[in-house]
Amino acid sequence: MGSTRIIAKNTLLLSLGLLVGRVLAFLVLKKMTPILGPDGLGIWGVATDLTTILLVVANYGLGTLITREVARSRGMTLPILWSALRVRWAMGALCYLFLIGYVDAMGFGALARAAVLLTGVGVFLEATSMACDAVLQAHDRVEYQTYGQLISAAIYFGLAVWLLAAGQGLMGVIWANVISRLARLVVMVPLMLLRSGPWRWRDENGTDGRALFGWRWMLRLGLPLFLSTTFGILYYKVDTVMLMGFVGEAATGIYVLGHRALDVLLMAPNIFATALFPALARYGAVSQEDAARMGERALRYMVATTLPLTLFFMLAAGPIIQWLDRAHEFPDSIPVLQVVIWGLPFQAINTILNRLLITVGRERVFVRIALACMLVNVGLNLLLIPRYVYYGAAAATIVSLGTSTVLHWYFLRRTALQVPLRRSVAGATLALLLAWAVAGALARLVFPGWGTDWRVLPLHAGWGPFAAMAAVSLLLYAGAVLSLRVLRADDLRLLVSLFHREDT
Repeated sequence: MGSTRIIAKNTLLLSLGLLVGRVLAFLVLKKMTPILGPDGLGIWGVATDLTTILLVVANYGLGTLITREVARSRGMTLPILWSALRVRWAMGALCYLFLIGYVDAMGFGALARAAVLLTGVGVFLEATSMACDAVLQAHDRVEYQTYGQLISAAIYFGLAVWLLAAGQGLMGVIWANVISRLARLVVMVPLMLLRSGPWRWRDENGTDGRALFGWRWMLRLGLPLFLSTTFGILYYKVDTVMLMGFVGEAATGIYVLGHRALDVLLMAPNIFATALFPALARYGAVSQEDAARMGERALRYMVATTLPLTLFFMLAAGPIIQWLDRAHEFPDSIPVLQVVIWGLPFQAINTILNRLLITVGRERVFVRIALACMLVNVGLNLLLIPRYVYYGAAAATIVSLGTSTVLHWYFLRRTALQVPLRRSVAGATLALLLAWAVAGALARLVFPGWGTDWRVLPLHAGWGPFAAMAAVSLLLYAGAVLSLRVLRADDLRLLVSLFHREDT
């Protein structure tokens, strides 16, 4: 199997595990939202986002680096993995000590304290599992990673629903999460030990891997990516933690529910960027002009896909939140979703620009980008949350993601890869505006009883008008995209390049 087809297969397998996990987790969210209410959901959101931040810190930026080093020296799988685990476990212990101090300093109540500290145990479990993921990826055994993800997702869903029905509330969901993480590790480790390796300290030449790949070497190797990933997760997740500190559990729960759709949808551009990168790197090694052309096509494809998806979720925010919130306790989550969902196209652009910078070897600028975005996000949250609460946090998210786009573009412009961002964005934006304007005008003219509004899809008139407006808008958008030549026939080469057969 050619290298690009291997990447495509691996991406498909990883996407399957991730997609099933996200869908089942979203169903758990629907089940627990009316049970927990704003206060309980706020505690759950803070526990989840705090430990997400600490997991990134504990991982020390080593994910892709473990994969790279094991792929280069498969005979040294054991010493590389052992060094990475020692670093991650030590960082995890420091993070847990910080977590204990944080909940005490913030005066968390008994329930919030228990939820946060129990969720924090998952940092050790998941950091270990992700090190095993990296080894399996290096050995082209990602199907075992997918097995672990699928079993973990099924256990989380089943346990969470059962414990919620049994009246265990928030702590039932937390216990289900921790047990599912342990199950993933139990499934994956034996498969990793059987199907990868070799598991020895010395290579075929007798070289001791512990001398070459010690934990000090691992610390030096991961430091740049550790800084950039830590700053990056802080600017994306710290708003939830700050809301809890400023305005309490209920307001945080409202924000968490409105923000969750963006968290789920970000999976799509990340998967596409993962699939794109091998082909992009191959083109870049031959010709930077070819890489620039591929990058420009990828940007147009990404923007043309995410913009209508973003508009749909903004217009359908009401039905989405109402589907999750049967008790009508989260009405303010609707405008939060309508604002924060516009982070999707910014992040979609960022994933492509990120891979283009890696293609030309400019990874070190990620530290500066992430640090700047973190400072912008924290500064804006300090200014906006006291006055505008969750709306301020949503606005800060959009501005910080937009700042990341501007900085990625700034640094890319100083390389040989000259990609016309404005052309990629402007065409799709114009096509979307035209399609929605024409669809709205047609609905007002032909079906005035629908009461069509430019800001929402007409669900109040029934599911038929809702679906009809969405379908007509999509058809008009596809026509506008082709008429304005936002996407052309030769853009299919981008997708073909991900799956065509080639020699390794």
